Amino acid sequence: MLKIAVLGTGRMARSVLEVIDEHDRCLASSVWIHDPGKISEFQASFGDREILISDKLESVLDVADIAIDFTLADANASVIERVVATGTPLVCGVSGLDDAQIRALTGASATIPLLYARNMSYGIAVLNRLLRDAGAALGSGFATEVHETHHRHKKDAPSGTALLLGETLAESRGRKLDEIGHYDPAGKASTAEDAVNFFVTREGDVAGDHMVVFHNSSETLKFSHSVADRRVFADGAIRAALWLAGKDAGLYRMEDVLAD
Repeated sequence: MLKIAVLGTGRMARSVLEVIDEHDRCLASSVWIHDPGKISEFQASFGDREILISDKLESVLDVADIAIDFTLADANASVIERVVATGTPLVCGVSGLDDAQIRALTGASATIPLLYARNMSYGIAVLNRLLRDAGAALGSGFATEVHETHHRHKKDAPSGTALLLGETLAESRGRKLDEIGHYDPAGKASTAEDAVNFFVTREGDVAGDHMVVFHNSSETLKFSHSVADRRVFADGAIRAALWLAGKDAGLYRMEDVLAD
């Protein structure tokens, strides 16, 4: 049984714990709560689980084989420091990381096996692979748009998943997203021929809808992915953890899990 430390207590972390309870190949060994004032509240909401619940990250990692991180971006530095110190493999699904934080993840992967994915669903992994092929085949003769809709409480825009898809589109044309990506909160698109335009909607309790559009004056091609239940992200994270356990140090993606 793979012993998993769950880092965080938000909706995704709670979903991971629920899915682990139903799994026959892993168990939840511990939970890290960044704010010690929330420990009693969390314990009350999750009954009498016989697992360590603590604000001491090293203690949480010491009883685990691997960690799944669904905390917030501001906890990233602490998580990276401790998983490297304890040699704990990490599955990171934290959204809203900046360039410096992603570089820190990359640096940590020189020491431990680390899988980073802005979206843990298998559907997005497949979509990303399809976009890599479509973008290369269609070339700059097609304009590209990434449309995403999330619940009204989501703060980062565009979403991490939208940025992932945008990066793939840019790479398929031999470019970088920071060179050709364009996002205007007012919804105005760039008219540059090779631009990747992002359009963002925040409404209701939408778990995550993404659509990528290729179009020119003659035809339009659309790829879309919708999430009806956040459980798909928890399922993907646990599948990633089972796959990552025992791997060599390195930086991995959900597409690597998909390849196996």
